[in-house]
Amino acid sequence: MNMYTLFRRCIPLFIGISLIAGLASCEKNFLQLPPGGSPTVDSTFSRASNAMNAIASAYFSSLRQGLNWSGYYSPNTDDQLAGSQAFWVQIPGSVASVAILGGGFTSNMNSQDMGSNGGYGNDGYTDNFQSLRKAYLVKENIDRVPDMSANEKEIVKAEMQALVAYRYTQMFIMYGGVPIISSTFPLESLNDINSLAIPRAPLKNVLDSIVFWCDASAAILPAKWSDNMLGRMTKSAALSIKAKALMYAARPLFNSTQPYMDLGAQNNLISFGGFDANRWRLALDASEAVIKEAEGSGLGIINTGRPLADYGTATSTPSNKEIILAFKQQVSSSGGQGPYNIYNIVNWHYQANGAVLASSMLENYYKADGTNQSWPKLGEHEPFAEYLTKFKEMEPRLQADFNGWEMQAANNPGDSFWHMNEHFKDVNHFGAGQPTKFYYMASRREWFDFPIFRLAAYYLSSAEAYNELGMPSEALKRLNVVHQRAGLPAVTETNATKLREIIKREWAVEFIQEKYRFNDLKHWKEPNIDKGIIGGPIRFLGFNNGGDALPSGNANYTNTVRYNGFWHPRQFLNPFPQNEVNKGYLIQNPGY
Repeated sequence: MNMYTLFRRCIPLFIGISLIAGLASCEKNFLQLPPGGSPTVDSTFSRASNAMNAIASAYFSSLRQGLNWSGYYSPNTDDQLAGSQAFWVQIPGSVASVAILGGGFTSNMNSQDMGSNGGYGNDGYTDNFQSLRKAYLVKENIDRVPDMSANEKEIVKAEMQALVAYRYTQMFIMYGGVPIISSTFPLESLNDINSLAIPRAPLKNVLDSIVFWCDASAAILPAKWSDNMLGRMTKSAALSIKAKALMYAARPLFNSTQPYMDLGAQNNLISFGGFDANRWRLALDASEAVIKEAEGSGLGIINTGRPLADYGTATSTPSNKEIILAFKQQVSSSGGQGPYNIYNIVNWHYQANGAVLASSMLENYYKADGTNQSWPKLGEHEPFAEYLTKFKEMEPRLQADFNGWEMQAANNPGDSFWHMNEHFKDVNHFGAGQPTKFYYMASRREWFDFPIFRLAAYYLSSAEAYNELGMPSEALKRLNVVHQRAGLPAVTETNATKLREIIKREWAVEFIQEKYRFNDLKHWKEPNIDKGIIGGPIRFLGFNNGGDALPSGNANYTNTVRYNGFWHPRQFLNPFPQNEVNKGYLIQNPGY
């Protein structure tokens, strides 16, 4: 059976882009109608309650990108790929282990199917088009709902367009230029199979589309939603998508005279073809617009003068005032006591159990007094008591993000459930500690809302752009809002080169496990990316003469190389699935 036949069979449910995405399924879960029903466009948009199910499904499909994707991906996978945390060494063929040790992502790895081709990449390219299809179907059919007002329908259309912009921003960052789909395909196009094979658009076209979609959505979306509608797109969220796209557009990977690798006549798919300082101005204006709109609608940076509590609240407490947009999809819990968010404490610990903290990332954290900590050199053994002392000297963000060996988690003081003894059953008993981020004062809370956009990101985006535009004083104002919230002394450095590194360090610490680090390193074109960060010798703290930590009675600790990561310049952008390239309409990224 060919793709054309499969696509035609999906028409009653999906008048969409299944063909170019290589998606053959006609799953009914999109419409979420009762079992045994026959979901069609007509039945879905016959009343508001059905339409709301389709809207929720579009949100889930779009915002899950890079999260618990089909059950095989978790937020900390980006940090594993970035060399910031260890990976699932106990799972042969896992995304991180294959990419880190097996030569990076390959064009066969990024397929939709698990199995002999290497399984999921860190994105699932064709999954992007499932989400686009769902958003466009809602947008194009919401006017058919009889019991929704005209204003409600316009807002839904703006939400769906913002979801499309979100997915395109993620593809823009990971792949460069991609095919631009601006609607579902009309039925008559099925008679011309070639019209459905849409080639990659240049970087500029993709970016311009994202900006246009975000501006159009922001003009219609509300500033805030009622408490029972949190998690839906707001004006701040649409502006955040735009600002994120413009920030990555301004960074060196795309904003350079020469592309990272040569793609000949198609270089415009992976590079703007020249450096333009105005891209930093556009990124700055967009980030400042997010700050203005968010704070004008009641959001703000949490700073009560209690650094661990403030950072812990900002990253862990559902619906706190720093969250612009969170992933709030609810599912049944593992114990059947739902509904809960898709993340629960059991699943998180399973997914995080290999993600102990690497030394290269540990060294980004400051001591609480703002100075750098001195950790052992490779092969230099020190008493375990020193490890305990030095860990406790670290800034509050480390205390909130990780639990040290033989310690009580500082972000849940006095709660034995959050002592390392409870976590020691997990694997990978090395590194600086086990992850506890997203669970500040969680007690037995089984879930968390993954923060897709936090206001702090736009303070750092503005700081980065101000610095690149030669305005260090303004950069410091924005940077120090985030830096000093962590209880650290103000940064005063005004040298642009040195301040750039400080801002990059702030990004690394503030947003660990929030899906920034892996792509940040690549878009900054980090010069040491192959020297112990993503590639090269990846260091972790080792215990008891360089081995694993024990539940108690540890004797000493040191730094040790646990594995050598793979790096090749082709990895600056992801490969497209080879089965899509073989159809002749997609140009593969260079080096694959």
